[in-house]
Amino acid sequence: PLAVGVFIIGAAHLSFRRAWDGLKQEKKINVDFLDALAVLLHSLEGFLLGPAMMITMIEGGEAVRDATQRIAHSSNTDLVSSLQSDVRLLTDDGEVIVSSFDLKSGDRVIFLPGDKIPIDGVIETGEASLDVVKLTGESVPRMAGPGDEILAGFIVLEGNIVVTTSAVGDDTRVGQITKMIESAPVFDTRVGNFAANIANRFVMPTLALAGVSLLLSAGNIAQAASLLMFDLGSGLRVSVPTAIMAALTRASSQGLLIRSGRALEQLVDVDVVVFDKTGTLTEGHPSVVHLAVYDQQAEVIDSPSPELRQQLLMLSTSLEQGLNHPIAKAIRDLAEEEGVAAVDCDEWDYRVGRGVVASINGQSILLGNSKLLLEEGIEIPSSHGSAELDVATPIFLAIDGRLAAIHYALDRIRPDTCDMIAELHRRGIEAHMLTGDIAPVAHAVAAQIGLSADEVHSDALPDQKAHLVQDFTSKGKKVVFVGDGINDSAALAYADVSVSFASGSDLARETADVVLTNDKVSDLIVAQDLARHTFALVKQNIGIVGVPNLSALVIGTFFPVSPIAAVFLNNGSCLVAAGNAIRALGFKAKPLPSASESVRDVSPIRADDTASAEAQADEVTAQALDLAELSKRVGLSYQKISARRKRRDFGSWIASHDPEGQVWNYCSKSNSYTPVAA
Repeated sequence: PLAVGVFIIGAAHLSFRRAWDGLKQEKKINVDFLDALAVLLHSLEGFLLGPAMMITMIEGGEAVRDATQRIAHSSNTDLVSSLQSDVRLLTDDGEVIVSSFDLKSGDRVIFLPGDKIPIDGVIETGEASLDVVKLTGESVPRMAGPGDEILAGFIVLEGNIVVTTSAVGDDTRVGQITKMIESAPVFDTRVGNFAANIANRFVMPTLALAGVSLLLSAGNIAQAASLLMFDLGSGLRVSVPTAIMAALTRASSQGLLIRSGRALEQLVDVDVVVFDKTGTLTEGHPSVVHLAVYDQQAEVIDSPSPELRQQLLMLSTSLEQGLNHPIAKAIRDLAEEEGVAAVDCDEWDYRVGRGVVASINGQSILLGNSKLLLEEGIEIPSSHGSAELDVATPIFLAIDGRLAAIHYALDRIRPDTCDMIAELHRRGIEAHMLTGDIAPVAHAVAAQIGLSADEVHSDALPDQKAHLVQDFTSKGKKVVFVGDGINDSAALAYADVSVSFASGSDLARETADVVLTNDKVSDLIVAQDLARHTFALVKQNIGIVGVPNLSALVIGTFFPVSPIAAVFLNNGSCLVAAGNAIRALGFKAKPLPSASESVRDVSPIRADDTASAEAQADEVTAQALDLAELSKRVGLSYQKISARRKRRDFGSWIASHDPEGQVWNYCSKSNSYTPVAA
């Protein structure tokens, strides 16, 4: 008994502190007050077993809940410091090696292939091919020359340049991104305190019934104290965090790293998912998607022979040997896929920003961009007649002054992107694409993956991405942002749930609440399914704990209940609920439906139904509403409306929630909701 008493005194102070904080700060009696009162009364009565078990359950549950807070693998998110490097400063006395942090505006610095640029500036002399994908989202390297701006974070792939410094450290564009991240809102990353929120609703009824029992039992304090044991706090405080921890553990085997309970909680009901394009919806690197072969008259050969195709690929991959340019790698990868081997060049000359001029078996071979061909006086065809290839990067192959082939390099769409976008739409979740690419490229990709024009946001700078996320959240929408680059980090910080990839930039991974470790963008659907499965278990646990405890509370008001029975019923329901919570470990991801299946799922309306709805809409003067407007009008979530809009009883159902009893029909053609005349 002495040891138990010491344990109660040592552990109960946490419950008493929370009870006092509730009275002092929130000005209300909470479930901790109820627990503290039960512990105090039973202890004064000499019944120590009940308080000891109660405190163990309560504080154990709080400890598990605290364990659901964000797990960070590294505390280093100072991107500016990570960009620090030694640079070659040009002075009147020659070239001097200094730290990039010692530079000031106006200093002239030289950069060579392989250098990571730590400053913002303007190119003074020279030309270079720059890898800019992590900062701007452009998958194809950018050619830059005198007068062009460069930013900290760019990598020099080819060429030598002299740069005049314009900004260093926190003043660079990357520094501004870091400041935006630091100013982003900070949330409690633990799962929401469902146990306390629900249990608090029953505090006053429990106290009232305990008071009634005290009167009916002629002042039997032990009887009244037994009723105080039937609160919901103990069971829910254990079972709810246990379900969350089980889900976080299960996530790792599903290709997910979910860093906090709050992230899992927020994923349940999502309104908007905003995607970066490059490296998120696409693979993030160029691939050769088409090889156009030309005849002697510069006309496209529709069906070139396999031998001719392999011969041309052999020449192309031979010229690209030894180059680290992404497009050179794309050509070599294509040749490897088709089993084509390279041969040695008799002569080889690389021209920065243009391509390669070489000689093989007495033939003069050119491989490069339009600048190279124009310099050599070779005519370039004006059009290839393909909408997809309009946004591809052409790499021309010429033999002995004649155009022989064009390789079209494109950042391919991930194989699971289309299915994932269709599934999001099926669930009533908006999908938006943000990209730093120009509008034609962005809209071409959107058309392929099933996004409409109003879901595309092109020419977006990092701060604009963050502002779009803030705009959605200011409208009360729950926003998920998915991105992998430095330029996405600010938007990731402002989203309700931020998602990145294991292959993403260090800063994006650090900022993200969820990391897709298998680098499959469709695993976002798996993450939401896991969240919904987990919180379905949480709702079950509310019933498992609530039904027996509330029933016993009512019965015990009028009939005697021993403290032992109260302890076993309360803690027994707690253990059953905890066991149910462990079922989150058995979660299995379902196969993602194909895009065509998802489209059929969300568009089952017959043609005559659609025509009828549109005809009825014409009869009324009220304007059609989009999903957001209808949601605001009737006070229902996007998900509820989208889930029911195809059912036959949708009109009567929505009318029951409409403040004016208005019946609405969904028109799939215009993706709007039209009012029906009475």
